[in-house]
Amino acid sequence: MSYFPERRYPRVEFQPLPWIFSLRLPSSPPQDRPLRLEARNISRSGLKFLCNQRFALFELLTFSLLEKSSGKPLAEISGKVVRVEEIDTGYGERTFGIAMEFDSGADSLAALPEGSAPSNGK
Repeated sequence: MSYFPERRYPRVEFQPLPWIFSLRLPSSPPQDRPLRLEARNISRSGLKFLCNQRFALFELLTFSLLEKSSGKPLAEISGKVVRVEEIDTGYGERTFGIAMEFDSGADSLAALPEGSAPSNGK
């Protein structure tokens, strides 16, 4: 694994984007605990999200981006978990910050409508 002194692509805060983040879980969540999921930021090479379920390092995950207004599918992207950090939310529930590095499907981000896709810094 190589490390870069600076980011390859700038991050974009996810909240103002016209997208919905939908994660495909590798296994069913426990019945006694509803899944909590929140995308935090995205770039052309990765995504950070918060979740009350822990994922293993290098675990492969797939997620979809949907158009907020219509629910229309925009992209399906796969990647591996490259960082997991426990976050104290103060609510007594374990929450994890999960960073993903994209393996496939990220090229579809460039095809999204102008102004909605994270820029590539050029």
